[in-house]
Amino acid sequence: MSFFAVSIGAAIATSDPDFHYLVLMWPGAYCKQSSNGCCYPETGKPELDFFVSGLLPASNDGTLLLQCNKIPFHIKELVDMKESLISYWPNIKCPSKGGRFVWKNTGYTWGIILTDYADYSLSEMEKAINSGVGANTAIRCAKNDWDESIIYEVFVCVNKDATRIVSCPALPNSSCTSRIVFGSFTYDMLEKDASVVKNPIRARVSLK
Repeated sequence: MSFFAVSIGAAIATSDPDFHYLVLMWPGAYCKQSSNGCCYPETGKPELDFFVSGLLPASNDGTLLLQCNKIPFHIKELVDMKESLISYWPNIKCPSKGGRFVWKNTGYTWGIILTDYADYSLSEMEKAINSGVGANTAIRCAKNDWDESIIYEVFVCVNKDATRIVSCPALPNSSCTSRIVFGSFTYDMLEKDASVVKNPIRARVSLK
């Protein structure tokens, strides 16, 4: 998966964003659409919750800003956040790795437990998330083998300093149908031995 595959407008090079998209990924959907499955991170068990998938700088029209690759990455600056990063920003790709590459890549470029299967109204889910966050958000979906929309990512906007949630000036188009599936994410979905990779249900991710 590309953590920054967001088609919200042409990306431009600048270092002065108006706000950021905080992209939250549902790992259960990722594991089902990945041809290599998912693996336990080297850092240990992540939380059974949404993961951070990206913090994307953007201008007010929704255009992504991508000139950050000249900024040095210092892992020591994240020491106070390390426990939270391991829990909520892990790398569950196979073969198993730690999360450092994911955190570094982001710096260079920019508690819910569910039943096994439940479907919801998209509008009601959006209202619930918006109410909980306190601002407008966007949901993006993948497709499972039954052509159902499954929750894949939630976009939340934060200010240019990434210190508080703000109302989104622009949002990506929804790729969801009017009914969406919120599947489970369990530790059983993570391979303990990355040398034996299963091929789980594949889902087609639509970014249109």
